[in-house]
Amino acid sequence: MVQDERFVFEGLETLGGILRRKAKDIGYLAIWDRTDRTTEEALGRFDFTEEDALPYLVRGQDLAGADDDDEPTSDEPDDDPPDPPTDVYDLAHARHAFGRTPGPADFALAAERWVREIAIRNMGGDALRRFRLKTYLPKGVRTLDTMSFACRDEDAGTVALVAVPNDPMPDLRIPTPTFEQVEVACSSRGMRALGDYYAQWGQIVLGSVGQIQGVNNAMLGRMHVQLQESRNQVDQLVAAILTHRAAEAELAEQRRSSDRNDSARTQLAQQAIAQVGEAARAFLAARGVTPELADALGAIGQSPELVATLNDPDVRVLMHEPANLKMLAAMLRQAAAQSKALREGAAPTP
Repeated sequence: MVQDERFVFEGLETLGGILRRKAKDIGYLAIWDRTDRTTEEALGRFDFTEEDALPYLVRGQDLAGADDDDEPTSDEPDDDPPDPPTDVYDLAHARHAFGRTPGPADFALAAERWVREIAIRNMGGDALRRFRLKTYLPKGVRTLDTMSFACRDEDAGTVALVAVPNDPMPDLRIPTPTFEQVEVACSSRGMRALGDYYAQWGQIVLGSVGQIQGVNNAMLGRMHVQLQESRNQVDQLVAAILTHRAAEAELAEQRRSSDRNDSARTQLAQQAIAQVGEAARAFLAARGVTPELADALGAIGQSPELVATLNDPDVRVLMHEPANLKMLAAMLRQAAAQSKALREGAAPTP
């Protein structure tokens, strides 16, 4: 045990109240030795957890969870503080010894004892050393409070005289150095830092996987939308093709119907013309016109140019002269003979 009757703390009077008021928000606190202003040495870190608090709580359950108004009124020092954990302690045994599950107020009390213990153990025989204390939110997100205090050793430099006549030099009392707490603190800080790094790495991996999964989900969503749009376009194209084919079939049927109607009308016209021709022949025969003359008149009537020529008054005047009619007849016979000769010349030789 470390005796603290001879150690006086300056600037640490309000530490307990501050820790109890903000116990629910504090994640951990850290302490530095700033006796040398140019270099600060980190001494330790205290987490507001059962593992760090129970070793400092098992000695006084009646003080755990005390309110801010329950400050001790006596200047007399408390019982000796407990020995801090050296290597590995039994957590279950500590819980049983404490008698209940510690809470934020208990963590604050243990942290106050831990601060005093760390300061005393790092005095190293000096009369005065200065320290800096900081409280942080969980995972060091933000600093809550910063406090500077000093620890004074009232017995530092005291000379103890030795009754040995041959030795005029006094026997100076040098405190026995202990390194267990430093080793535990350094190893615990390293393990905590390694755990924090692993936690950060895990969060980075999980975040990356989540981002990749989000990208895949978005890509699948877009592909589903594009596939649905493609199906709609295919449906529209098939409908347009079917509509076009139906229109083509309807137009073809209309053309065939129109062709059939035209053929029927042509046949009716031909029959009507034939009947008119027969009626004309019968009429001409009744008027004394021979069938040969009726055929000639029918042929002449089929040529509008010839009919117009015959209706010309000058042509009619010429036709009233017998000589002109003879010449016309001779011309017609000559044209008929030439046409016959051309047909016979064009016919293939058997």
